[in-house]
Amino acid sequence: MKFHNNIVLIGMPGSGKTSLGAIIAERLELDFYDIDQYIQKKENKTISELFLLGESHFRQIESNAVREVSSKKPIVIATGGGVVTRPENIAVLQQKGTIFYIDRPIEMIIETIDVAARPLLADNVKRIYSLYEQRKHLYEGHCHYRITNGLSLHSAADQILKVIIKSQDSEQLGISDKFF
Repeated sequence: MKFHNNIVLIGMPGSGKTSLGAIIAERLELDFYDIDQYIQKKENKTISELFLLGESHFRQIESNAVREVSSKKPIVIATGGGVVTRPENIAVLQQKGTIFYIDRPIEMIIETIDVAARPLLADNVKRIYSLYEQRKHLYEGHCHYRITNGLSLHSAADQILKVIIKSQDSEQLGISDKFF
């Protein structure tokens, strides 16, 4: 099987990007990279520790990680929720991949999110509403496809795989319907 593009997942913290990315990578037999996990391993610090040095500092590290990981194509990439706040990240991700916006209802995110692991939400989980309002147009404006993650992870993964198969890229990506 020959792939030419990365599969990139963007969306709010807690939308399911990491879990979906792992499922999709396994089904397509591709390597999977979670940008936050990549950063933590490379920097030998947690995301929360890096945020203590300032969000701007973290975003620069994140931009470097996006460039490094994107060059490994073809792979599946789960981004951090704020990756869309820097235009250079989107440019790299769009150039080397097909971007899926994972849209999960905020109420479902609040029910399942580990606030302690989310620096921007640690002091106030309700801040997720303002983050959503700030970022929603960026997610929608920079994705190739929007996928709702409201039922189950496998249902959302199936939606993504169906889009890939039916997209104009499917012939170029060399994907068949054998994954269902």
